[in-house]
Amino acid sequence: MTDNQEELVRQLNLLLEKPGGRQAIRFVLNAMGGIPFVGGAIAASGAMWSEKEQQNFNQKITEWVTQTEQDLGRVIELLADQLHEPTKAHLVILIGEVTGVDTSEQLLPVQIPVILNGETISEFQPFVSRGWITLTPNHNVTNMGAGNRIGNSIEDRKRPWGMGNGFILTVSRLSEETNPG
Repeated sequence: MTDNQEELVRQLNLLLEKPGGRQAIRFVLNAMGGIPFVGGAIAASGAMWSEKEQQNFNQKITEWVTQTEQDLGRVIELLADQLHEPTKAHLVILIGEVTGVDTSEQLLPVQIPVILNGETISEFQPFVSRGWITLTPNHNVTNMGAGNRIGNSIEDRKRPWGMGNGFILTVSRLSEETNPG
């Protein structure tokens, strides 16, 4: 494998290890499959998900990157874009980092009571603007980082410091059939 191929497999495996990574990988692969120079082969990798995920995934991605003669540097760039722009993959990873909960398409819509740091609230705003989630204030406020609990709210695990505000995080539009992001 070339350095670019190894880098792509490494980045995809790092993504897979994050909370929400499996669902994020499916979104990333489906998004990449819609790009002409990448082709349907990579999208098929996202569709073949099963409980033998990790091994099958590594094998399929390795086959795909070995067979393709496309610019893998561009594919890696697209992967980075999927994780930095307001995409479904980025949202799933963010929810996983904040709550430790894997969102699942079968559970949508899902509501998660959370206590969020102000920076995390800002990070969610692009997804609120797209209508993929809503943050409904529940007017709870607490010092974060000491394991304080208000009801069944999950404290922000990404930024567990400072004062946190309570919200009901409602995930409503992550299905792959909805507007691709």
